[in-house]
Amino acid sequence: MRVARASALALGLLGLVFLVLFLRTYFFAPPHAAIPEQPMFARQNGSLVLRDGSPLQKRLVIAPVSLSHATAGVTLPAQVVAIPDHQVNVLAPATGRIMSVAVQLGQHVSRGQVLATIAASDLDQAWADDRRARAALDFSKRAYDRARGVLAAGGNAVKDLESARNDLAQAEAEAQRTHQRLQVLGARSDYAAKGQVPLVSPIDGVVSAANMAVGQNITDSTAIQMTLLDLSSVWVAAAVPESRIADITAGATLDVTFPALPGQTCSGPVATLDPELKPDTRRLNVYVVCPNTNGQLRPGIFASANLSVSENDVVQVPKSALLMNNDQVSVFVETAPGTFRRREVTINYDEGDDVLVLSGLSAGERVVTSGAILLNDD
Repeated sequence: MRVARASALALGLLGLVFLVLFLRTYFFAPPHAAIPEQPMFARQNGSLVLRDGSPLQKRLVIAPVSLSHATAGVTLPAQVVAIPDHQVNVLAPATGRIMSVAVQLGQHVSRGQVLATIAASDLDQAWADDRRARAALDFSKRAYDRARGVLAAGGNAVKDLESARNDLAQAEAEAQRTHQRLQVLGARSDYAAKGQVPLVSPIDGVVSAANMAVGQNITDSTAIQMTLLDLSSVWVAAAVPESRIADITAGATLDVTFPALPGQTCSGPVATLDPELKPDTRRLNVYVVCPNTNGQLRPGIFASANLSVSENDVVQVPKSALLMNNDQVSVFVETAPGTFRRREVTINYDEGDDVLVLSGLSAGERVVTSGAILLNDD
């Protein structure tokens, strides 16, 4: 009995020893020596050199620096002005007394609309001359027809027909003259009965000046009575400083905004420019045509014009090539196959995918355009 118990105890102790040895071997065995990881690049004289077989060789995208023909904007003070040939001065068709004025300053008028009426002292005479000329023309036509008939019957001389033809030609000329005189006076039958002539608008526009009053006598038919402006389109005059005049080339465009009219804009090529500078400001006015369908662009309204000016060719790189280090923008330039050097650059920020490089790069240099962050270990 005692022998069996001793054997069992010995076997238990032996098993415990093996268990302890196993656990020690499993948990406390010295670790295997780690295989050192090879760096993807090495530093040499301030450059980064990719090692042979580096995975970066497949992840970096390298492209040459390109040139871009850029434009710059120059902001100019400007204002709305009327187009000169859209301004019409209205003269009285005849001397006489002003009987009525139908429009006022700033009013919109239509072509053919009556602006005022004038009791013309020579209107009655013009109508009488026209009636007399038409009667003489009718008589001359009948006389000519009769002379032709008599000549055809052999009862008249050729000279009588020629005389009748000459009288007819003179009568036609006189009738045309008197009719044109009535047209110049603006005579209309509905006003003729009252001995008046209407002053009629020749265009669609706005009354910008009026020098007429009821009861006033017009003694000079060359005096301007009203000024009308066609404001369906206007000019915006932008004042270009003397230092920028050379930038006004064929095809130069102006982009115009109006501080008093939010949301209203105008854009177009330079239509014309003044022949000389303003002596007091040393600026040259250039003009762009702006449509004015809503009539809000009134002469005198201030504007701001942006002149697009062509600049010299500049270096351009994608934004993806840029790295930021301590508020300094830089790129990685490939100086040799697999060798890169960080280069600080000065850029012109823009909204597009590319940026203009003002300094730090030259055309033709190769830069990392994608994956540059993998080289950025600063």
